[in-house]
Amino acid sequence: MKLKEIRIQKGFTQRDIADYLGCAPSVYSRYETGDREPSLDILVKIAHFLNVSVDFVLGIETANPTLLNNYEVALVDAARNADERAREDALNMLLAHSKNKELHSQKERLA
Repeated sequence: MKLKEIRIQKGFTQRDIADYLGCAPSVYSRYETGDREPSLDILVKIAHFLNVSVDFVLGIETANPTLLNNYEVALVDAARNADERAREDALNMLLAHSKNKELHSQKERLA
């Protein structure tokens, strides 16, 4: 399982996930080390908390497009809740400050 890798990338502590699950951090720690196997219910809750698929946690699925950190998730949520004009303004501002020329090309192809 890739629990530790995903947790760190998402910016959570073991205590954050343990609190969500209602267990001691030491119990969750054993899930990460492989000393204890989570039940299916717990595995689903962990995947939900981390916003990834169970297959991704288990290493069956190697690429997960939802593997975003908390900041990126907040950006996506804000964009989804904004009106069209605000989304366009935000995208243009980010592109103007981006050093990634590929993003600019993608934007031009979308227009």
